[in-house]
Amino acid sequence: MVHVGHIDMPRQSSIHNLYLRINLRTKSIKKEELDEIVVRNYLGSKGIASYILFKELRAGVDPLSSENKLLFLTGALTGTNAPTGNRFSVCAKSPLTNAWCDSHCGGSWGPELKFAGYDGIIVEDKSPEPVYINISDDKVEILGAGNIWGANTFSTHMILKDKHFNRRMPRVACIGPAGERGALLAAIISEGRAAGRGGMGAVMGSKNLKAIVVTGNKYRPDDLVSDPEGFRNAVKSCYGKLLEGKWTSLSPPGRMPLYGTVGIVRDINAAGGWPTRNFQTGTFEHFSELMGETFAENLWVPRKAPGPRPCYHCPILCAHVSIVREGKYLGLYDEGPEYETVWAFGAQCGVFEREAIAKAEYLCDYYGLDTISVGNTIGFLMECYEKGLITNDETEGLSLKFGDAEAMVAAVEYAGRGHGIIGKLISNGVKRAAAYIGKGSEKFAMHVKGLEVPAYDPRAAQGMGLGYAVGDRGACHLHAWTAGEEMLQPPSLDPRKTEKKAGFVKTLVEETNVAWDSAGVCRVLGYTLNIEDILELVNTATGFNYNLDEFQKIGERINNLTRAFNCREGFSRRDDTLPERLLMEPLPDGPCKGEVVKLNEMLEEYYELCGWDSIGRPTKEKLRDLELDFVIPQLYTG
Repeated sequence: MVHVGHIDMPRQSSIHNLYLRINLRTKSIKKEELDEIVVRNYLGSKGIASYILFKELRAGVDPLSSENKLLFLTGALTGTNAPTGNRFSVCAKSPLTNAWCDSHCGGSWGPELKFAGYDGIIVEDKSPEPVYINISDDKVEILGAGNIWGANTFSTHMILKDKHFNRRMPRVACIGPAGERGALLAAIISEGRAAGRGGMGAVMGSKNLKAIVVTGNKYRPDDLVSDPEGFRNAVKSCYGKLLEGKWTSLSPPGRMPLYGTVGIVRDINAAGGWPTRNFQTGTFEHFSELMGETFAENLWVPRKAPGPRPCYHCPILCAHVSIVREGKYLGLYDEGPEYETVWAFGAQCGVFEREAIAKAEYLCDYYGLDTISVGNTIGFLMECYEKGLITNDETEGLSLKFGDAEAMVAAVEYAGRGHGIIGKLISNGVKRAAAYIGKGSEKFAMHVKGLEVPAYDPRAAQGMGLGYAVGDRGACHLHAWTAGEEMLQPPSLDPRKTEKKAGFVKTLVEETNVAWDSAGVCRVLGYTLNIEDILELVNTATGFNYNLDEFQKIGERINNLTRAFNCREGFSRRDDTLPERLLMEPLPDGPCKGEVVKLNEMLEEYYELCGWDSIGRPTKEKLRDLELDFVIPQLYTG
């Protein structure tokens, strides 16, 4: 790894500063350290990934070639007793967008890697045969996966956990058949959670890597926390706030413990921002069938039973479990579904049968697919089918009409198997489906930079429109989640106005990058906690003692480096746009009826606030200010 300077790391820190570099072709396994100043400047997870990938990938690399690298990285708080200290990221150049991608996952895999003594894994090259990686503290091995290649993700978990169990349950991150065949919407599945967006499962499959198994016995939570007493106090303070928060309280239960992320369906629909039938409208007439209250009453295991399946060290318990007790899908057991999935297989497809939505999610987890992108693409194909742009010849005989729950579930099955034209179209995303179909379908193919638009119609939230357009990985609901202020009832920001939205998006992006992604904690904390809370946790855990300006500057540095990564790949202002439907077709209903996204009113101001030039490229002055001088020669000549 590149050395750029030196500072003294704290004697004890939640960051091990130890990374595994594994070459699957040569079977080389190395343990490496980053220079301490790099760790301080980028902190963890997405931040460290942005530095490594910009330094080590050449421009124009084929994302599914052996040259691409796949990084699994933990955050500064992953594995500690910080609330929701469980997140890890999977980062690479995306085969779906040919741009930067970071995909995040909860559960227990990330903490287990920390317990084994590592902050991350850098996977290089391609194995000539299927393999998986097994990590048990200092023992790291590459083992043959021929007997599990082709297995679904659930079977893969069971087989590998059984094989490597030794007094402690191993944790597994793996791909299913979709990733093995290189489907561009393939996800990486871990413990019922998914690193879903951007096709990271396809990158993993392209390397013939089936799974990574981790068992960690070297460390326990907070063994290496820099300031144990200060950290305990910070954790106690955060728990106190979470237990009193409107959204996160356990006694009495707040909206998240009771209804999970699906608890916002009513508000988003009331705001006119719940995309329905491929974003043709912003309200769904059957929304009440898909609210968290309805799922809790009819499908989820009751909270008092051993139903909720929280991620490691989560006090919010927003995860739920579905069991179908009657009907076509009798006996189905499914983790979730969450808000985005309920939308993707619900309003987006005009479907309101909860059991069918749970089945669709189950199939995505089984085969290893991103629910958001798969549901978005099916909704697009339903519109194409109803307009006569595709026929039964392309759909394998499916009557792919809005509201047909049975056809929707069958379409997910075809996508998982890659069956027929329809299966290939769905599993490779809406941009490529539109390119195949043509006939004007590109105008209502809902993606940005190739990544499918998620569950908020930005015509009912101008800030979300800007956030989608400038997102480094494409149309990302988490890049700048302005929906909280623009859509949750009553909104604190006028969703129809563009004034000050550029500054709001910039602040959210940079604070979110550092306070949540690079720290390794869940975004749900943001319903109650703020950046100062996360800063106190990070400082007492790492010993870095950032002030607030330094902490926010880390986020700004990360955002500019991933932007530079995309600029180097040829992305510019022309790519910071939205589907024609969102820019040209006014919303037909809801409180924001008649609105389109007024993107140009916000984009110029956003660039100016970020210190980017007229084509969206970070200026030399901005790069120097952020200690990104090494980027300048790759973006500028002369």
